[in-house]
Amino acid sequence: MLTIRRRTEADLSTIVGWIPDAAALYLFTGPRMTWPLTTEELGTMNADENFTAWVALGEGARLVGHFDLTVVDRTARLGRVVIDPSQRGRGMGRELVGLVIETARAVGADELRLNVIANNVPAVRAYEGVGFRTLPQGDRPDIRSMALALSQ
Repeated sequence: MLTIRRRTEADLSTIVGWIPDAAALYLFTGPRMTWPLTTEELGTMNADENFTAWVALGEGARLVGHFDLTVVDRTARLGRVVIDPSQRGRGMGRELVGLVIETARAVGADELRLNVIANNVPAVRAYEGVGFRTLPQGDRPDIRSMALALSQ
């Protein structure tokens, strides 16, 4: 069972270590950050007052996942979701998305939105599995935009 807490500066090096190459960085953050990812670059996003970053903890309080939320009005935007590569394939992605949904509701969001790399099949399945729906295609065919209504 996963738990979450706010990300700290001490967590950044572990998270950066989960991103081994430019392809993994693109899946993690799209074109927003540059390879090689540094703790400084990942930490700069904290400057936005609407932004919060979170980590997931597994057995023994081991850091096993990461996500961030940016909340504007009553819409939360999910970003930079990653599971420790050594922990993938165990259902943690879907469990983490469940915690994301709880967190978005707790901060007062009515809707949760995200962009995912369209060919990131495990991520798309995890989002669809908890009820996200695909939004109309935008101008980037490599990106799938998805949304989930939270007020039910």
